Amino acid sequence: MFLRPRAAALAALGTWLAGSAVAFAQSDISLNRAGSGARAAGMGNAFIAVSDDGTAASWNPAGLAQLRQTEFSLVYGVSDRHLQFSALRSTDDRFAFTSHGAGDTSGSIDFASAALPFEIAGKPITVQGGWQRLYQLSGRIGGTTRRVALLDESAPPVAIDRLDQLDGGINVLSLAGAVKLTGHLALGTSVNFWRGDWSEQVSLVEQPGPDGETAFFSAHSEDKVRGTNAALGLLVTYPSWSAGLVHHWPFWASYQTKGYRRSSEAPEGTVDIRDARFRFPRSFGVGAAGRLPSRWTIAASITYDDWTDAVIDRVPGVDGPFNFLDGEPVEITTTRDTVSFNLGAEHLFVLDGSVIPLRLGFGWEPQGGMDPIVRDPIDYHLASIGTGYNTNAFKLDAAVQLRWAAFDGTAPLSVERMLAGPRPPDATGRANSREWRVKVSAIYRLP
Repeated sequence: MFLRPRAAALAALGTWLAGSAVAFAQSDISLNRAGSGARAAGMGNAFIAVSDDGTAASWNPAGLAQLRQTEFSLVYGVSDRHLQFSALRSTDDRFAFTSHGAGDTSGSIDFASAALPFEIAGKPITVQGGWQRLYQLSGRIGGTTRRVALLDESAPPVAIDRLDQLDGGINVLSLAGAVKLTGHLALGTSVNFWRGDWSEQVSLVEQPGPDGETAFFSAHSEDKVRGTNAALGLLVTYPSWSAGLVHHWPFWASYQTKGYRRSSEAPEGTVDIRDARFRFPRSFGVGAAGRLPSRWTIAASITYDDWTDAVIDRVPGVDGPFNFLDGEPVEITTTRDTVSFNLGAEHLFVLDGSVIPLRLGFGWEPQGGMDPIVRDPIDYHLASIGTGYNTNAFKLDAAVQLRWAAFDGTAPLSVERMLAGPRPPDATGRANSREWRVKVSAIYRLP
């Protein structure tokens, strides 16, 4: 192996784990296990206690019991992410780095499902098969900065070009079902089959390098994650209000990575980790919604994620499990458990034979990972707006979300540091992350 096993595993996983000390430049990827759908997105992801359309199982499987017609759902999502780095300084204050930005735009089908309601012994039951792209990993993030010597004014500046290109995603195939136990209480569950496949190409070029010549580093990895877990949901509904809860069980997923590294400063090397395990932590959410006589619906939800229990295990050469966000042993990890808050509203404009909704939403979604050196939490804020055109048979909805955060972190910005691992970093500085998300949903109900 060309890296210590722990560093190799983190370097591969860091492409999609927000806040990873290995991948400061990827800190804009959210780990919140949000469901899908433009209606939920427009309401700020406050959908646990609503969950009354074909995307219900991705939020609260008990909500499927509210469906009365066969439904087919399709959701398309576009993400436009931007990062701006500023105030970058070397840890010994010998060098400063110019501000630079990076960004990428990606889009894909986000969700697809088919739901079938029926009755057994007078009890309404709904079963659904669904597919969701939980984490979109396709994108290209690149940036150029210049390293300027602060103590030696005669030293020429060094141009540093870094590129990180991803292709793939983490997908979840679900089989879900719900039953309405009473006129007001529904119970639902889903079995979720996780499948992640992605590749990453990373490169860094210094001009001039440590010996006055151009220095370069490049690495390529191919990664796989496979696992299965279950979710359980409850939903209590009355004409003027509803309440729901959902629990996602933790599970161990198999993890594999293989790749190679080339550099002007070291021999070519390879990495091959085949039998590691990656633990996805549990998640628990509660929500409430109120329906007002003025055709307003107000919804709120709170979600807890147990990120301190998210670990990598069975990595050759590493004694015991370590947290996947900062690479530290579980006893000393800087990772935190998080509680997210989401609030949404929907107003219906009723026309002849159709309904036009207006939706607004807000959210506070902290991330579990923080840089283990500066230990500045990453807290995302969210604002959303949405609308649509709905008839009894067809629903077309669209929503726009803006997510933003600012935090301190560290970054490897030299070939030497890319070869040696993330500690100590080349630079510390400020990151500002901004992401626009657009969701479009189409739901068709059979007569």
